[in-house]
Formats: sequence, structure tokens, C-alpha cells
Amino acid sequence: MDANQTWTASLLEKLDIFILPRYNPDGVAYFQRTLATNFDPNRDHIKLARTQTREIKKLFNQFAPHVAADMHEFTATRRYGPNNDLVWAADALFSAAKNLNIDSEIRKLSEQLFATNIARHLEGLGFRWDPYVTSESSSAPNTTLKLVEAGSDGKIGRNAMGLTQSITFLCEMRGIGLADQHFKRRTATGLAMAESIVQTAADNSELVYDTVERAVARFIESHAEIVVWDKTVAENRTFGMVNANDGSLIQQPVKFSSTTPTIANMTRSRPEAYLIPRAWADIAARLEVFGLEVEELSEAFSGTVEVLNVTASQLGRSYYEGVVRSYLTTEAIEREVQLPAGSFRVSTRQRNAALAFIALEPENIDSFASFNIIPVEAGDEYPIFRITS
Repeated sequence: MDANQTWTASLLEKLDIFILPRYNPDGVAYFQRTLATNFDPNRDHIKLARTQTREIKKLFNQFAPHVAADMHEFTATRRYGPNNDLVWAADALFSAAKNLNIDSEIRKLSEQLFATNIARHLEGLGFRWDPYVTSESSSAPNTTLKLVEAGSDGKIGRNAMGLTQSITFLCEMRGIGLADQHFKRRTATGLAMAESIVQTAADNSELVYDTVERAVARFIESHAEIVVWDKTVAENRTFGMVNANDGSLIQQPVKFSSTTPTIANMTRSRPEAYLIPRAWADIAARLEVFGLEVEELSEAFSGTVEVLNVTASQLGRSYYEGVVRSYLTTEAIEREVQLPAGSFRVSTRQRNAALAFIALEPENIDSFASFNIIPVEAGDEYPIFRITS
């Protein structure tokens, strides 16, 4: 931008641009993607385990962007195929936010305008691209490689930012495991994706602004059910690979699970508000970090609420991000509750309420209950109540 002041001025006529140069500078000092504490910053967007995460989240919410981009590197050295000789062909892997609690018009504009323009710009500069994927299995002989497109889970930065009802993209370039190999090409790839996003936003500033603002208003007023779980369906397709032996480009047959879009398989009525006992003040504090307004009740509450009783609980088989996660099943009943003054009420009629849906619906894979921030087991009453009307 400094090298082309005319272009920069044309952008700044339409855009306010905020850049966070490095999310994990402490981790980089140790040559690792995690923080210095070994927590993964890109898995901490809901549980908010680290102060670093919370402060950056507050900064993001103060700026409240209409468009956001999250720049990463992907592992370029991992090998696949029956002969263990295939690597990703792409210079760039990218993905829009996928969570179904993001307004559909935001997701539509992300895919049809921004993603299309990113791809076109990369191709015009001679770079290769594919949708961002993770590999579900290793490539043992006689097996088909299984790829899953970028997921919808809220703990990931791309979705957590998108759940503020913003157009959000993950932009990944080759890098992990490469040291300084092909550094200029990798840097140019990342710059190309960032250029496309800001140029698309500037060229379509009125459309982007109006789409997001209308989406925010529609989301706040919506009575549609919220999505707790979703799923994907695998299909046969090909994916670009390079044969590491001779450098040839091939289209490798794969089982591809698309998340554009995912399929909702558990929904629940949207509450008007969540009611939080004052004993759980730390939960209220986390929600404020999400950018949510939290009302502290000046008087005692007495009324009918929806209560979730835990009918089943299964612990994960491994340690994950400092905890063993819980996978819960609940059933809903209505009953009268009384809570003292000093308890908390969180209205869902606000822009960032979708983050509360992820955190407070216990069956969600990234919920506070899943991460045992709110520890419950079978037979317990989930201590966060839903006001349904």
C-alpha cells in the first residue's frame, strides 16, 4: 500500500482498514503456531482460555468490521497417495465462514462475490488454489483420501469472526515445514488474497455495507431456529496434487465432504434471552468479551423458563486444549425458577448473539459445557436457563 499511494487512497475513500500484524508473537518467538503457553490461538475463540485471546477479541469487537480476513499458513510437506508421493498442488487454500447461524445473505455474498474474486485474482497472477480442507485419513495403500472442507465450528477464528455477522475469510498459503523455501511466492500468494478481499470490498462498498447491515438487523429480529449441530455428506471428486517425484500436476480422486453449505441436523428454538445465576459470573464475563451486552439484574427473578436436563454425557478419549471434552444430550422442560438479584440476563436481540448460541447450547461441540467450563454430567440440570418468550 505504501508503494502505490494512488491505489491506497482509492481504497481508503471507501474503507477503514485495521491490521493486526501478528496474532501470536509470543509463539513465533519459539517457532510455533501455538501461543507460548502451547494453547492453540485458533481453537480458543469460544472458551477464551487465555488473556491474549480475550484482549484481541475485545479489540476486534470494538472495530466491528463488515469484512474480516484471517491469514494463516498450511503444512505443505505432508504426503498422500498409495506411494506416499503426493502433496497439495495449491499455492492458496481459502474459505469463507461456514456456520449456519451466520445470516444466509452474508454467506451468499461471501461465496458468490468474494470467493469468486479471490479465485479469479489468484489465477490471473499464475497461482493455484483450492478450497481449504483438512485430511480425515492418511493415505494407506488402496484407500481413497478423505478431505473435509473448512468446518463450521465456532472455536475457529474464521467462524467466530463470521458469527458477529461479518463477511469473513480464512486465507492460507504454503508455509509450515518449508522454512524459507519459496518465500517470495508464498508471500505473494498471501498478498494476492488480501488484495482481492480489500479490492472487492472497495469496488462493492455499498453492496457489502448494505448486505451486512440488513443481515444484522434481520438476525437480531429473527425467530428462526438456531443450529446446534450440522453435518456434511461426502462425494467423489478430484483435488489438485503434485507428484513429488517428477513435479507433475495431477487431479487425485478423493472423497470430499463439502461445507458449502453444511446440513443442519440439530436445531432448537431461539430463546429471547439466557438467564445466568450469579454464581456463574465468570460466564457472564466471557460473554462480554464476545461483545455481548450482559444485564446484571437489580432485582430477584421469578418466572417460567426452559430448563435443559442432561440425559447423557460421554467424555472424550483424549486430552484437547487443556481439557477432556464432554459430549452431552439434554431434554428440555419448563419450570419456575427463582434467582437472586445480581444474576445475569443476556438478550439474544443483539448482533453477536450467535456466539452465545455456540457457547451456551450445551450440545454444541464448542460450548462451555463441552469444554467443562460449565461441568455437568447425566442427571444434572444445566445451570443456564432459556427465556423463551
